[in-house]
Amino acid sequence: MYELDCSGVIPGCQRIIRAETQAEVFRRAVVQAKQLGVARITPKMLDTMRQKTREMAN
Repeated sequence: MYELDCSGVIPGCQRIIRAETQAEVFRRAVVQAKQLGVARITPKMLDTMRQKTREMAN
């Protein structure tokens, strides 16, 4: 299980995104960003997502 606290990564986001894979966390984060009006996911935003995504113990 992976987890991303998207506050500080996606403007206006206050969610914690969890999924079985890191790729699914990123996909959900991109969907969340678009719902919050982010028109473009920048390389810096993706780097921050990678840095802040944690693998959780089951």
